[in-house]
Amino acid sequence: MEEELEVKRKALELAKEIAERIRRGEFPEIRYPPNSQKNILFDEKVGYIFSPRTFSRIRGSRVKSLKTLAGVLYGLSRALDHLENGLTMTKRDFYYVHKVERLKGTLFPEDQRETDARIVLMELILGMPREAFSITSDPRGWIYGDIELIDRSGRVLRADQVGEMGYSVPPRPENIKFKRIGVKAVVAIEKVGPAKNMIELGIPEERKIAIAILQGQASRSMRRFLRMLSDEGVPVAILTDLSPWSLRIAATVIYNSINSAHIPYLASPEARFIGILTKDVEEGFFKDYQFALEPLTPADLKAAQDNQFLPNLQNEFWQRENRWFLEKKKKAEIEIFKAMSPTAKKLKELFVEYLREKLDEHMGISI
Repeated sequence: MEEELEVKRKALELAKEIAERIRRGEFPEIRYPPNSQKNILFDEKVGYIFSPRTFSRIRGSRVKSLKTLAGVLYGLSRALDHLENGLTMTKRDFYYVHKVERLKGTLFPEDQRETDARIVLMELILGMPREAFSITSDPRGWIYGDIELIDRSGRVLRADQVGEMGYSVPPRPENIKFKRIGVKAVVAIEKVGPAKNMIELGIPEERKIAIAILQGQASRSMRRFLRMLSDEGVPVAILTDLSPWSLRIAATVIYNSINSAHIPYLASPEARFIGILTKDVEEGFFKDYQFALEPLTPADLKAAQDNQFLPNLQNEFWQRENRWFLEKKKKAEIEIFKAMSPTAKKLKELFVEYLREKLDEHMGISI
């Protein structure tokens, strides 16, 4: 409720300031800090830091800027209407609230990229995440394990008793309160299939861990939720494919991303990347299964080349892992466990052995 009032206050102050400038016969303008390279720092211990040092202005004296200014005010008015009525909208919804006939020739968008950019601009102007003013992401990601929480409705839920894949992390996890946490660690897993297999095999219950299913690149809501667990003292481990893209997935959970650097509390700097690592393939767990590796696609190779220059992958560990892709032009997927497992019993043994080894080695946790 306090956040909702803060959104309204900031939006109304902005509108009043613009109205007052117009009343005085002046061109209105909005000053804001862009999420440009100059305003983003990186620290290994914290992740990406939004530190505004330069500012931009949307000036009503310029035709193109005037359209942007009008778009911000229109977008905020629609967002506040949803907020006041207890509704949310997706980025796609926000695009469609602009596709109305009276906006043709003015704010009618060419495509969704135009309105997506406007949402980011609104975040930067208000200094608040889009979720605060009712624009949410599609929910993506689950948490399964002995974690009792209280959701926004006030209901007490247990994350291993609300469905076969656990609790679906909502767009605004800040509304969640943890009542009891009965796990030794959370293992955040890139892919649905292997994560679901671990759940089906009863590994979370037997080993007292939670499984967070990222479903690819972790959503903002999942990253915020993992940070909340980390702040509660729960160790967070990250298990992904061994691929150029997966390095980014792990690094985004740990450090946040450039695109959302202006949104605080999305990084979990205490989290640890436990695999799949290059040494697992070269000399460790999967050394006898190199025949099951996949070749890099052209897109994979391009990602590995780009990884050389990303601020959150400059540490020697990340660069060493990434060089392996450039040299070997191979990748390993978590599904390699299936290639090693003639039976479900063997699959469970391998999962447990791998997790036990990695959690002990990287985090000092015994399961």
